[in-house]
Amino acid sequence: MKKSRFCLLILLAISLTGCFSNQQLKKSTQLVGEWTLKGGVYIPGVTKHKPKLNINADMKVSGFTGCNQFKGRLIAADGSFTLPVVSRRICLPELVTQEENMLNVLRSATSIEVINNTLVVDSGNKFLVFEKTNAR
Repeated sequence: MKKSRFCLLILLAISLTGCFSNQQLKKSTQLVGEWTLKGGVYIPGVTKHKPKLNINADMKVSGFTGCNQFKGRLIAADGSFTLPVVSRRICLPELVTQEENMLNVLRSATSIEVINNTLVVDSGNKFLVFEKTNAR
């Protein structure tokens, strides 16, 4: 009797883990791609190249703030980013503000979701809105 209950619990745990993994996989594949910043925190628009965020299938991220490049990882399960590498070029004061705002939202993100080729990164009191660059 105990053995059958144990087997039943194991099967139940495996099936629930599979469902959770499938949901995470679907969410992760939606996040993959190149995204161009369209709105959210203050964006002065004084740069030739728009800020971007690239998310690879292995959840490695890279991007451009309008002045500097950054690299890190996305933890899709909780929508958080780790951005350990940021280049340090001298920027116009407006771009420094844009960069600080963008990186602060990414580093303190509490949720990330995709709606109709739009990626929304929310940190509670600030957010970033990206449009898929390579949408098909």
